[in-house]
Amino acid sequence: MVNQSIHITGQQGTYALIFKCETPFHAAAGKLGPIFITTGYWIYVGSAFGPGGLRSRLTHHLKPSTRPHWHLDYIKHALHPIEAWVTVGLATREHDWTGILSTLKGATRPIAGFGASDCPCRSHLIHLPRRPNFSAFKIEIKAIKLAKGAFFRYVVDQENGGTH
Repeated sequence: MVNQSIHITGQQGTYALIFKCETPFHAAAGKLGPIFITTGYWIYVGSAFGPGGLRSRLTHHLKPSTRPHWHLDYIKHALHPIEAWVTVGLATREHDWTGILSTLKGATRPIAGFGASDCPCRSHLIHLPRRPNFSAFKIEIKAIKLAKGAFFRYVVDQENGGTH
């Protein structure tokens, strides 16, 4: 399922994981309770400031969870990971990234509180009917200075829509 040849940086930073959902499903998401995931593309925005940085966090999110910890752990088993968009640095950018991604055409944040227990955002999980465009997002965040320095796009699953 996951492209094992990617080498994610171990630095700290912010990420957006893009998933594709081909079959709608219901799930129990810990304290959030029952949720419904519909078809389309889902973007989960987070940060990785702990030990191992982005490499550790994204590796966790891209493999099955035996004991769910984060909200994403409750639904990722039924989603196909496509890409990870990453910037390095100590600034917390997930709130701003979520805001920008929420303005994309057709974007919704239907699950209140998802991934945002430590943030005033409605949710850090965004649904889109169409696949989001990395180049357009990169231009937008660079224009408003939300990504200083390196900004990467990792393809995690070429079979389900990933491209180079």
